[in-house]
Amino acid sequence: MVCPWCAIGQTRFEKALAAYDGPVTVRLHPFRLDPDAPVPGEPAAERYRRKFGDDAGAMLERVTAAAAAEGLTFRFDRALTANTFDAHRAIGFAARNGNERALERALFAAYFSDGLDIGDRDVLADAAASVGEDRAAVRAYLDSDAGVADLSAALDEAAGLGITAVPTFVFNERFAVPGAVDVATFSKIFEQMRAVPDAAG
Repeated sequence: MVCPWCAIGQTRFEKALAAYDGPVTVRLHPFRLDPDAPVPGEPAAERYRRKFGDDAGAMLERVTAAAAAEGLTFRFDRALTANTFDAHRAIGFAARNGNERALERALFAAYFSDGLDIGDRDVLADAAASVGEDRAAVRAYLDSDAGVADLSAALDEAAGLGITAVPTFVFNERFAVPGAVDVATFSKIFEQMRAVPDAAG
């Protein structure tokens, strides 16, 4: 939810998917880029500066330009680094109604464009409501311990598969494509999957 290349990669993936006419099933898997991020969030630019030093400014300019090329607006001047554990729980809740990908996009916008703290449960409930979920139900879910064990197990599964960085796209549970590859590469992969027996996505 706070990985810029995940937002860019997801956008490129969706563009390739929109141009593909075969059957595809998409499943989102959680990964916590910064498990030690604070609650409440803090200015992302400051956290980047502490982590990357003098290179942070140029790095953020490059990724902002890459995002703009995909039609995305990144505002690191107001982005708030957030602990994403509850954000992933909210996505798990939305998956019950098939709204997880819409909520993922909404949370990318909340973080990268709108300067909202996506570690805040009210922000998460509002975002979920914006994609068709019941706000009160989402907030009650987040205030309980529902989904905590499932999320922890899913995070452990990713670690067990050796996934240490994101974005990572796994096709047919057979091979992984790391990084925000371009639309043409995604399209080529979809065509290759078409030729694989029982390819489902």
